[in-house]
Amino acid sequence: MLELFILGVLVLAGLTLFGILWAVVSLVCWLIFLPFKLLGLAFKGAAFLLALPFMLLVGLLAVLLFGAGLIAFSLPALPFVLLVLGAWWLVRRARTAPASS
Repeated sequence: MLELFILGVLVLAGLTLFGILWAVVSLVCWLIFLPFKLLGLAFKGAAFLLALPFMLLVGLLAVLLFGAGLIAFSLPALPFVLLVLGAWWLVRRARTAPASS
C-alpha cells in the first residue's frame, strides 16, 4: 500500500516537473516568435489598407446594382407605404393639435 502511495507521489512530481518545463519552453518560444507575429500583423494591416479602396468600390458598385433591384421590387408596395405614412401623419397631427372647448 505504501509503495502505491510513493509511486503516486513520484508520478505527481514528474507531471509537475513536466508541466513547469513545458511552460518555460512555451514562454521562450513565445518570446522568440513574437517579433515575427508582430511583423505578420503589420503586413496584414498594410494589405488591408491597400485593399480598402477596392473594397469600397466593390461595395458602391453592389449598392448601385442591387439598389436598383430593391427599388424595382419595392415599387408595388409604395401605395401601402404612402397609406401608412398618411395615417401616421393624421394621428400625429390630431395628437399635437390643441383641444377645442
